[in-house]
Amino acid sequence: MAYTKTTWVDRVLAGTAPTYTISGIGTGQTVELEPSSITTEGTGVTAARMNNIEQGIENPDLIAKYYMHDQAWQCKSGDNSVIQSPNEIKLRIDTESYYLTAQIELDVDVAGDWDTTSGTDYTVAANRAGKDFYFYAVQPSSGTVPEFVLSANSTVPSGYTASNSRKLGGFHCECADVGTISGHDLSGYLAGDILPASVWDLFHRAVSGNEGMVYSEQANIWVDIYLASGTGSSTASANGATISDIRSWLDFVDDFAAVKKSLLSDFEFQIIAAGSNEETNISGSADPVTTGGHSDTAGRRMVSNIGVEDAAGAMWQWLSTPSARLDDGTAGAWYNLPGAKGSFYTYGTNSYGNTQLRAGGIWADGAYCGSRTRRAAFVRWNASSSIGGRGRSEPRVRNFL
Repeated sequence: MAYTKTTWVDRVLAGTAPTYTISGIGTGQTVELEPSSITTEGTGVTAARMNNIEQGIENPDLIAKYYMHDQAWQCKSGDNSVIQSPNEIKLRIDTESYYLTAQIELDVDVAGDWDTTSGTDYTVAANRAGKDFYFYAVQPSSGTVPEFVLSANSTVPSGYTASNSRKLGGFHCECADVGTISGHDLSGYLAGDILPASVWDLFHRAVSGNEGMVYSEQANIWVDIYLASGTGSSTASANGATISDIRSWLDFVDDFAAVKKSLLSDFEFQIIAAGSNEETNISGSADPVTTGGHSDTAGRRMVSNIGVEDAAGAMWQWLSTPSARLDDGTAGAWYNLPGAKGSFYTYGTNSYGNTQLRAGGIWADGAYCGSRTRRAAFVRWNASSSIGGRGRSEPRVRNFL
């Protein structure tokens, strides 16, 4: 049996697969083409191009919309305004391939590193506070070395299009001055500084969107910087937003699932909250109402070592971890869950039995607040103005050259 070149054919897209009569395999027999994504928009793979590769007409590097590098993008050690690229990058922008063989730096304080400074000037630190930004590779005027720009735009940088630019990653900036905190990883950080744990790229990122998130090396998860705002598909981690409350554990499960996130577990919360204020609550001892930038009654910023805001002493936060509350003196009974979606077996009028842990403590709990504070008193359908939620997301697989 011999193999003949240039015999690639396109398979049909997912959907209705047509049938064809094929000569040479029996009169009247049909072959049904299996659905495939090989010719879907954006892959750049077609039968004609594969045939061209086999004939040496086309470079295979131009086919896949690839991106490869030798390490993750990162915040420069000792400089909270600089993003450093990998040492090597190979990528495609539209139909052209580009190669970077030496590390470059992008400085948020330098106008020339931004796509534009008209409108809002993001070289001014105050304008960056509590916001997300992105870095793009853009096509150079000549040669194979890509150029790079910073942008506040999440789709394409100002002055470019999807055909001559490609988003490679992003980062979040500190929402308020951290001040001096002995032993704290962010001690001395100022509003508008890059949060090192927030830097993400095409390989080092969350399954969900990365806006308003930081990565915990110890827990190996991406976690929301801010308490949740919004509901459903509008659930977000954003600075200065109205905190979502009066929502049950059941509601938060649905909210986070809508944006590819979930609630933190007991041990995850302890890890991501490390470095937060301990045994104090928010200044003023009142409902914070909005997210981010708060200080406690001692004037200390309420932020963890990786940049998580308001983990302790602001709002209770639902955890995914269940617990129990027992009363041996009462008989069990079924409780009809809200929304006609099943029932739960509990004990007594106070709903003893299974409960969901809450973490952190509220605005008036004082010395009871902390990164390891937990409460196991209430059932999953309980909702209160003192309970919020914080999302987490699994990381995508890291790949390097």
